[in-house]
Amino acid sequence: MTELKDKTVLILGMGVSGLAAASFLLKRGIKVKVSDSGDGTLKKSDVDKFKQSGECDFEWGGHTEEFCSGADIVVVSPGIDIKKSHSSGVLPKDVPVIGTLELGARYCEAPIIAITGTNGKSTVTDLIGHILSEAGMDVKVCGNIGNPLIGEVDGLSKNSIAVVEVSSFQLETIQRFKPYIAVLLNIAEDHYDRHGSYDGYKSEKYRIFENQTETDWAVINECLRDSPEIKDVRSRVVFFDKEMDEHVTAKKNEDTNSKLERKLPVFRHDEILPVSGDHNFENIACSIIVAGILGINTDKVKEAVKIFVPLRHRTERIGIINGIVFIDDSKATNIDATRVALKTVDKKAVLIAGGRDKGGDYGSLVPLVKQKVKTIIVIGEAKTRIVEAFEGETKVVDAEDMGDAVEKAIKYAEPGDIVMLSPMCSSFDMFSGYKERGEVFQSEVMKRAPKS
Repeated sequence: MTELKDKTVLILGMGVSGLAAASFLLKRGIKVKVSDSGDGTLKKSDVDKFKQSGECDFEWGGHTEEFCSGADIVVVSPGIDIKKSHSSGVLPKDVPVIGTLELGARYCEAPIIAITGTNGKSTVTDLIGHILSEAGMDVKVCGNIGNPLIGEVDGLSKNSIAVVEVSSFQLETIQRFKPYIAVLLNIAEDHYDRHGSYDGYKSEKYRIFENQTETDWAVINECLRDSPEIKDVRSRVVFFDKEMDEHVTAKKNEDTNSKLERKLPVFRHDEILPVSGDHNFENIACSIIVAGILGINTDKVKEAVKIFVPLRHRTERIGIINGIVFIDDSKATNIDATRVALKTVDKKAVLIAGGRDKGGDYGSLVPLVKQKVKTIIVIGEAKTRIVEAFEGETKVVDAEDMGDAVEKAIKYAEPGDIVMLSPMCSSFDMFSGYKERGEVFQSEVMKRAPKS
């Protein structure tokens, strides 16, 4: 902690990770300034607590150049776009900028398993954590899936393992972040509103391997094997896919002519699979490989996977009402996630979609929608773009809110059909997050269930 002694740390963003970073630093006697764009109405109770903990100043309602000046280092929350903050003059010039992930990693004694990708991050993070916990390891599951890494550091030791879900926003601000095992699940269109393009988004994802060395591990989806970025990965590389042989071999990059490093067990899907879908075959194969790298007994891995309970709002089957199956896939916050969900559908679907647009190409789903979807019910800010993409390809119906969307979905569905919420968009135009969106959807569905 000596590198921050007698320094002033500016924290941009007072969300969950900003709060955790402020608490961590103040406990160690470090001067903190916090700037948040919100009105502070839900956070004023925290102000007195933090001021009692140490030297801490606050500003609400926006980031001002005057308040942000005088900092020796800036710690940004994932939701802060540092490019905009620099261009607006808010961030002090020539002052180091790191994210809360980087801050946590610098003071984390435990080995880190980091998981990133466009889709499946939370499921794989949770599954890996579950397997390690069932094997008796001291493990903390954190990051985007729950408490940030910086909020767990005090409870981690060299004998612990931190399993961390990592986003492109967090990788954007790393400097030394170096996971022992780095997992890249997939890369598809997402976050153009932040990264500008697919290439910009992809480059941030590959930064998860940036600081690894030959003693570390990279676990990468087979579909990315031919990506030019792979040649720059210096750690031991294992590829996974949904149809794996009895064993996979982990080795360094092929151009190093290294000998085989380790054999890792992979089981038949029908032996252990608690969920369905090709994407879940991949998630489980990936998780098993990570467990194998850590030397976990194969029987323990198998038993742990068998009893795993998947996270909510991910193609979660709610129930059947009047012969119609209702599925909550609110976590589908990008186009590719909805693509994956629709591929699991074996019946005609009424799709509820929309929210805050993230800049992807909805039209890329037209062939699949024509095959699988009889009606799309659109909600939220992205209505216009979704209508433009699918009008003329399938029936598209406008809805005012989630209740209206569910009512209209039931109207257009028939017994034997599926009604699925899989929005292709973020939720922040109408909800606090995908969880609230999913809960509201489920509530609206249950309101219309026959009373027993």
